[in-house]
Formats: sequence, structure tokens, C-alpha cells
Amino acid sequence: MGNRTVLKGARLLDPRQDVLGPRVDILIEGDKISQVAERIDNAPDATSIDVSGLTVMPGLIDAHVHIYMNEANIAANSNVPQTYAAAKAGFMLKQMLQRGWTTVRDVAGGDFGMRDAVEAGYVESPRLFIGGRAISQTGGHGDFRRRTEDECACCGALPLFSTLADGVPDVIKATREQLRLGADHIKIMLSGGVASPSDPLDSIQYRVDEIAACVEEAERWGAYVCAHAYSDVAIRRGVLNGVRTIEHGNFVGEETAAIMAERDAFVVPTLIVHEANVRLGAASGKSPAAMEKNERVRQGGLQALAVYRRAGTQIGFGSDLSMHTQHFQNEGLVFHAQVLSNAEVLRSATLVNARILRRERELGELVAGASADLLLVRGNPYEDLRVLCDENALLGVMKAGAFVKKPSTWPAR
Repeated sequence: MGNRTVLKGARLLDPRQDVLGPRVDILIEGDKISQVAERIDNAPDATSIDVSGLTVMPGLIDAHVHIYMNEANIAANSNVPQTYAAAKAGFMLKQMLQRGWTTVRDVAGGDFGMRDAVEAGYVESPRLFIGGRAISQTGGHGDFRRRTEDECACCGALPLFSTLADGVPDVIKATREQLRLGADHIKIMLSGGVASPSDPLDSIQYRVDEIAACVEEAERWGAYVCAHAYSDVAIRRGVLNGVRTIEHGNFVGEETAAIMAERDAFVVPTLIVHEANVRLGAASGKSPAAMEKNERVRQGGLQALAVYRRAGTQIGFGSDLSMHTQHFQNEGLVFHAQVLSNAEVLRSATLVNARILRRERELGELVAGASADLLLVRGNPYEDLRVLCDENALLGVMKAGAFVKKPSTWPAR
């Protein structure tokens, strides 16, 4: 039956509830949870670990990361070899795992090579879902060329992030190419952005027929489309044409949020990245023009979160951070709690994100048959999310049945 472990006596954090549950024992067999019960005494051959008094909760899921965007100035990636970018990505992914993120979804750049390396055990990393290169129109949010450049520096790391496609035939081909390369989902750029140099923040990108073509290709493959979109118009155009998840979504209106709820669409807010840029200032690597855009989306973020909540839109969680801002990742949960309850925030980074990934009952909760991805925490995240920001409180991280972080001895309680 493989390796068997029993965690004994932890308080269960079930994200379907709003308070900690009772003391439980959890039997783990191989990489799966076999049993969750008040007491497990029928596994004498299992390794027993007394975690009495600690909180046991599902591993966290970040639904918006960019594993290769790890230079302070995004344009600098054009001068970074792809091998160097991959090495930095591996370093960053290990840090995410140590912070309790056992699953992440890359939404522009992550490729089958890194995913396969993770699954083969060559990179210590969260479970990785990838979208390949994001699809952008010329001059859109995925076009990072300076105006003096005709082509991207194809040997650097920057082209890992996006590909340019204009017109329905090109969009179809670009979508099919990413699916051929193993994408779990497709990312399309539908509005201006903070980091892109040429497009106004309020610009509306891609025609309706181009959006619909991308969605149709993805759905026929069994995948789905997520879309970068800030403005209300861009969000609505995406959702009405089949986009499943809206990334950022900072300027949404009440009516559009209601349409998203009706169509079972998701939003993945990334508020912490805008806050981090402000805190870092010049050290963020953003130009004055980008910082001006950043301030606009930062001011709209918490208000949009309240709009989504009132509309009943499914709210996930994303961070959108680079290496120099990664230390803010867990603080993003605390930031969202200015609008959402702690329980709602925890659901967004577990149950909701698992639904986004189409991995319900496998990820995001601790039930029999689920992947054994869990955290052991000293403290109660329902009462104070900051315990998840404290490395001395986050005592244990398990991914697929194996501890990737644990103390040499469990502390006395």
C-alpha cells in the first residue's frame, strides 16, 4: 500500500466551514488522503506524528503566477537567457512551496518543460498548471517591444511570456499551437496593462470574433480561456464571448459582475502586486508611466472586490508577483481580507481555485481521495490570516504525501 502516515490530533480547517473543526486524525497513503476521522487506530504500520494543537488545512493554490517573469523591469527579460530564467524560476517555485502554496497556475510563460521537470521531481515546486505563451494583439498587453524595435529578441526570456496574433486565422493558429504544446488553459490579453509600454490602460484589445475564435478552439480541445482585463467593457466582452476566468478585473461594474455570476465565470484578483509596487517605489523596477497606471488599478482593486462579492461572482486568488516581490505572496491573503471575511479569503485560495483548475475534491480540501497537500499551522487562520505570513507559525508543508517543510522536532504544546 506504499508509505502510510497518520497525523494525530490536529484541528481541521475545512474551507467549506467558517470555524475550525474538531480534533482529527488523518491517514495518508502514498500521495493521497485515505481517511479523515476523529480517531484512527487501524493503521499500526503507519508512521504516527503527534500534531496535537496545530491547525491542519489544505495546501494553498495561487491561480495567477508568472514563473519566468523574475526581473524587476519586465523588458530586461529580453537580455536574460532562457536557461537563466528557468534556473531563477526553479528557485522561486521552491520558495512558493515553502510558503505553503502547493499548487500554482501560470498564466503567461509557464511551459510543458518546467511542468514535466516538476512532475519528474527535478524541481522542488508546487504542482504546476501552465498556459504557455499568452496571446496578444500587436501593440497589446503582451507586446513588450520598444517602439524602436521591429521584432522581439527571440533568444531571450521575454518571448516566453507571449506571442502576437492578429486576425481570426492567426488567433486560431496561436491558440492551437499553445494547446499542441500542452497548455492546460489559454491566456488572452483583452485590455491595456501596467507593465506593457505601448498600450493605454483603458484600451480595448481584440475584436469580438477574435475572442470567440480563441474560446472555441480551447473548448473544443477540452481547455478554457482566461483573460487579462481591467476595464468593465473588456471584462464584459470577454465573458459574453465565453472567457471563463477574468484576471485582475479592477474596474468592473455592478452589471458586468452580475453577468459573470450568471454565466458561472470567475475573477482572479491580483491586488497584492499593485500594493507591492507602491511599497517598493523605484525598487519595483516600474517606469513613472507604469507607476501611474499602477496607482489607478490599485485604487480600483478593493472597490472591485466588493462589487464581485455583492454580485455573487466566484472570487479566486492570485498574486502576479515577480522574484523581487514574492515575499508579499502570503500577505495578499491579508490584503483581500479588507473586503472579504477570512473564511472567504481561505475559500478563494483553496476551493474556488480548485474549481478554476477543474480539480474539485482533488485539491483545495482534505477529504478521502484528495491529494495529500496540506499545511500544519500554529494558530487559527480563521481568526488571524497573518499566521500564514509567519514562517515560525507555518510549521509543516506537505505536497503529495511528502513533507517539504517540517521542524526537526514538533514543538511542545
